[in-house]
Amino acid sequence: MSSASFDIFRPAEGAVLDLDSLQAIASTSDRLLSAYLDARWPGVPSLVLDGLEIDGDWASGGPPGTRRPDSMSTGVRVSPGSAIVESKDGRKFLLQVKEEMRVNWPTRSGSAVRGVLVMVPDIKSAQIKGGLIVARESVSAQLGFVEPRLANRAHYLPLAAAVGNGQDWATDIQRIWQPEHEAIQLLLKRFERLEQNVWRAEPQGGVWDRQVIGRNWTRYQTVAAAALQAARSVLMTRTSTTRDRVRLLSGLRQQLEMSVDEVATQLLQLIGSREGAGPYAEVIPPVRDE
Repeated sequence: MSSASFDIFRPAEGAVLDLDSLQAIASTSDRLLSAYLDARWPGVPSLVLDGLEIDGDWASGGPPGTRRPDSMSTGVRVSPGSAIVESKDGRKFLLQVKEEMRVNWPTRSGSAVRGVLVMVPDIKSAQIKGGLIVARESVSAQLGFVEPRLANRAHYLPLAAAVGNGQDWATDIQRIWQPEHEAIQLLLKRFERLEQNVWRAEPQGGVWDRQVIGRNWTRYQTVAAAALQAARSVLMTRTSTTRDRVRLLSGLRQQLEMSVDEVATQLLQLIGSREGAGPYAEVIPPVRDE
């Protein structure tokens, strides 16, 4: 029978304060941050908690949170914010960025580049006068671009990824958004338009042909409209992670396919191609072999 154990700091009269005791203090924050991540999104090594948005207008298409940076700019600006990040040695930190950051585009093509903008913790040992190393480290944020195939490394926190059309960048990769976030509000408006299309739709589609829920078309429309309203209610009332939103849209797509399937197709059109969908590629059903 195996068991897991770890040290906790417990001061006592006359007890010796050894290195392991100090390490128990240092590891407390790492365990707390890891527990928070496991509760919100099991398995994810890092997460944007607030801000850290790239500058640019919201794109008309693409997965939620897709932005279109200024194509004439020499670099990209990232707003202040906070995130839980992981170092190369597996330690987790709450990184708070209080001022806007900027990094140049990696090529002369500007925003029309294939890559992923990532943030990593830059950890340096602190020193005092005379070069004497003290028992603390300085942690700061560092931005850079990496190839898409490298972006899933644990110590990289992806902030934005090129969609592939040479203009837009998807930002909803590993984030928490409040219901008031502008990207959530834009998604809610998209749902409103989809619901309008539900009531305009004509009786057709494989589900209608098979009479899955009868021969009353209004019943199919009601099921689809109710699914959209339920999804809107979740987004309007709950703080959500990217993973939560992917699950929500996947479930919504399945419900629409079982009622007014042409609106399910319209939902997929909002997300765009699988190549540039990032985490939202899970919403797109796999191609069936003939």
